[in-house]
Amino acid sequence: MTTGFSPAYLLHSRAFRDDKLLLDLLLPEQGRLRAVARRPGKKQGGRSHWPAFALLAVQLTGRGELKTVRALEEQQPALQFQGNFLFSAMYINELLCRIWPQDVASEHLFALYQQSLLDLAAAQPHPGLLQPVLRRFEFMLLSELGVPVDLTFDAQQQPLAVDGLYQWQVEAGLVRTGFIDANGRQHGVGWPGEALMAIARGQWHDESLRVAKQLCRYLLQPLLGNQPLASRALFNR
Repeated sequence: MTTGFSPAYLLHSRAFRDDKLLLDLLLPEQGRLRAVARRPGKKQGGRSHWPAFALLAVQLTGRGELKTVRALEEQQPALQFQGNFLFSAMYINELLCRIWPQDVASEHLFALYQQSLLDLAAAQPHPGLLQPVLRRFEFMLLSELGVPVDLTFDAQQQPLAVDGLYQWQVEAGLVRTGFIDANGRQHGVGWPGEALMAIARGQWHDESLRVAKQLCRYLLQPLLGNQPLASRALFNR
């Protein structure tokens, strides 16, 4: 990569003042940055926007919150997604723009994002692998945000029980709230310990995927606020 350039991914872009675009970029170690760039010109094939899901090289100037793009080059072709895989990639981008603070550094976020895109691309021939990719990304993103999710021990530092029921308590973690008897009847309300333990082991099946989705949504909701994610609505079309 040319000296002075940094790897980057484009998370979002929108029109900004005449022939310029306002970009949300993800850079290694630096996290999510906002920058103003000129629209691509003839050298970039005459397109009007920079591609999402493509590894870029960017050169930035400026010391304030809003940077200026001096140069932007496409290093690798954009990954091509279709259907729910495209909506999922858009969801990942929107989630980062919504909950990752601007100009907050991260040692692992860039690699997490890049690997998640590659995992989505690899999973496209196997639709059943889509949800595990999303749930892994969400759990790891929460950890990067300082909300690590321990699915092996409860708030009392006791190992999760297969027959236990658990709820999440802020700043404490999983709290046992009931149990499942030998006949499969639930006594109390909560997520089954067996499913939570399966998530921790990376064992994905209908129950562990259901619980993982509910738990991630519960943990992400305070960070997202009341405004719904636009990308989620795409799955329901």
